[in-house]
Amino acid sequence: MNYRNIVVSKKLLTIVYCFMKGDYMDLIKIKNQVIPIVEANNLILYDICVVHEYDMDIIRIIVDDPNTFDIDIDCVGKINQEILDLINDDIPDGFYLEVTSLGIEREINIPSDFEKTLDKYVFVSLYEKNQEINEKEIYGTFKSYNNTSITLDVKIKTRRKTINIDIKKIAKMRLAVEF
Repeated sequence: MNYRNIVVSKKLLTIVYCFMKGDYMDLIKIKNQVIPIVEANNLILYDICVVHEYDMDIIRIIVDDPNTFDIDIDCVGKINQEILDLINDDIPDGFYLEVTSLGIEREINIPSDFEKTLDKYVFVSLYEKNQEINEKEIYGTFKSYNNTSITLDVKIKTRRKTINIDIKKIAKMRLAVEF
């Protein structure tokens, strides 16, 4: 059996074993070994997945900061080395370990991320044009939220405007880099 893009996450905790290239790998065991290292560095384990990219098989461990979106690259490197030292014998030959964060333009797709998004620059894609500014794709500073809408401070040409967007109309929202 040759499985690709197998995810061990909150959604798919039922996946216990992964057979790739005839090698046996216990992802639940790896996950249980990784969690204490990640938590010791004040981060959370967001996901573990096995992917095949650029002719390489990769065990990707995604970490996140529970309070902010800021993760230091040196911290990620340190965690990578600690995890590799611990689980090296559990990784089949030919696999690479990658420890990463969700990235600078991470998606904001759960309401619990809204608090961390306050005063951050975001990109919002809507299912239909916003009536206030007649745009379907909007860049702006995330100012507030409630159960039904978010508020952005957007720049339209040279003016600033505060707009409200119904959460049900958001197709995608992610952090953005402001130039």
